[in-house]
Amino acid sequence: MKNILLIFIKYGTHLLFIAFQIICFVLIVNNNKVHGDIYDNTKSIFFENFNDKVDQLSDYLKLDEQNDSLVRENAKLLDIIINQNNTSRTYTTTDSSLLQQYSFIPAEICNKTIHLRNNYFTLCAGSTNGVKPMMGVISAEGIVGITTRVSDHYSKVIPMLHSQSRISASIRGLAFFGNLVWKNNDPKIMTLEAVPKHAPISIGDLVVTSGYSSIFPKDLPIGTISNFEITKGSSNYVIDVKLFNDLNNLSYTYLVNNKLKEEKLNLENNIDE
Repeated sequence: MKNILLIFIKYGTHLLFIAFQIICFVLIVNNNKVHGDIYDNTKSIFFENFNDKVDQLSDYLKLDEQNDSLVRENAKLLDIIINQNNTSRTYTTTDSSLLQQYSFIPAEICNKTIHLRNNYFTLCAGSTNGVKPMMGVISAEGIVGITTRVSDHYSKVIPMLHSQSRISASIRGLAFFGNLVWKNNDPKIMTLEAVPKHAPISIGDLVVTSGYSSIFPKDLPIGTISNFEITKGSSNYVIDVKLFNDLNNLSYTYLVNNKLKEEKLNLENNIDE
């Protein structure tokens, strides 16, 4: 009580002045139509702007949820598009359960390096989400890499930008294929090796996944030929491929689950006759 009295003694004049100001304001607004209308309009504008800001904040806070939903929908679309393409090339069965060779697991990138010689990505999806080692990782723009290690809730990826990365790739419309490797420090350029020099290639040709591995579906876009040459004494091209995917500006990925992978690998591993 004593403290309250001391505060009132010290600031009483100011508090009394503020109280009189409030009383005067209320009397003016309530007894003068013009001032009352101005007050009502001002109040309406203020609360309208305030509500707009609250709505904007609410929408912003919902972005993560909306992004997750969008990524899941994109995974479903990938299921449809790639399995339809695969079906038209491979199957004649009418059993729809056998036609779904590929499914896709959406995953956000938790951590990554991009400017090292041996880069890595960490994805926020693990074995509890169905992720396994040696799964292909893609995005809406193209190839990302391959999973190497998996825990319950996370997975480690060797991206294309890694000295040990090897992607089986071909040139769209041609039967020639080779290994796509990263030989320099340019995050936008990779090298396609082992394509013979008699292949009719041109600048701008589309480079896609070959489909010969069990990791990536056939014909996923990788990039375009930006340059090529034949080194002295070689019978193959050295082809520079400009990547579609900007791995530095990537937040979401999709892991490729090939449901027929084990069947194919078991058959190939037992071909020793």
